[in-house]
Amino acid sequence: MRAPCCKKWFDCPECHMEFWGNDHELMPTMEMVFMCKKCKRAFRKEVGEFEEADEYCPHCDNHYIIEAKEPELKFSVEVQQ
Repeated sequence: MRAPCCKKWFDCPECHMEFWGNDHELMPTMEMVFMCKKCKRAFRKEVGEFEEADEYCPHCDNHYIIEAKEPELKFSVEVQQ
């Protein structure tokens, strides 16, 4: 998605927040601009009229809305005596 406030591309709102931190908030909007990662074409979607069928690119039918996954933190603790 393209953030309406800074015109930069992000995978999700959380990525925008991670990039900018508390210095810059994502501006709310009713029209979002997306870019399909498969066919590389941009398109607009009206947020108020968003339906399940809108999760697919209108150009190539790629399912571009995917569930976000948090990275797993793996660590080990060693106790030395």
